[in-house]
Amino acid sequence: MSKRSSRAPTDPYRKARFREIAHEIVAKDRYNRKYGLSVDTAGAIANALERAHREGIRDGEHGPAPVVAQPDSGPMEWALIPPRPRDAFWTICLFTLSRGDRPASGGRLVPAVTERGTSGWMLDLQERTYEKLFGDRTIAPLVRLGLIEAAADDPAHRVVSKRGEETWSQFVRRGGQYPDDLTNL
Repeated sequence: MSKRSSRAPTDPYRKARFREIAHEIVAKDRYNRKYGLSVDTAGAIANALERAHREGIRDGEHGPAPVVAQPDSGPMEWALIPPRPRDAFWTICLFTLSRGDRPASGGRLVPAVTERGTSGWMLDLQERTYEKLFGDRTIAPLVRLGLIEAAADDPAHRVVSKRGEETWSQFVRRGGQYPDDLTNL
C-alpha cells in the first residue's frame, strides 16, 4: 500500500526565487569575508527562512499558488535557469548570438581542460577564442534544459539550440542586459 503525499507540488518560480536569495547570501558572505567586513550569514539565513515561512503561511491561507508547468519546447523563463549556468549561457549567447542590431558572430563550445584539470568547454568564435573556460558541471544543466545541444556537423561540439535562441531572444526583448536581470519574480 502506498501513501500519497499531501504536500503541494513545488512552485518552480518560488524555488528559483529562493535559489537567488541563497546565492545573494553566499555572495555577500564571501565578499564581506574577503574584505574583512562583519559577517552575519546566520542572520541573513534566518531572515530568509522567516520570509519563506510567512510566504508559506500566506499560501496556506489562500491555497497553494497554481503551478504552471514549463513546456519542453519554446523559450524558457530566464529566472528558472540556475545562476552559474545562467551566467555561462548569457556569455555564450552574447558572443554567439549577439543582441540589438549587432550581427551574430556564431561560434561553438569545444571540449577543453580547465585550469583545475577537469573537463570543460571553451567558446570558439569564428574570429577568436573566448579566454574563459566553462566547467562541464556548468554546461551540463544547460544541455539538460535543452538550451545547448550537440552541433549537427560535429557532435563533439556544442551550440545554442533553437530553444536557447528563443530564450535569449525573449530575454533581450524584455530588456535584460546582464545575467541576473529578469530574475526577480
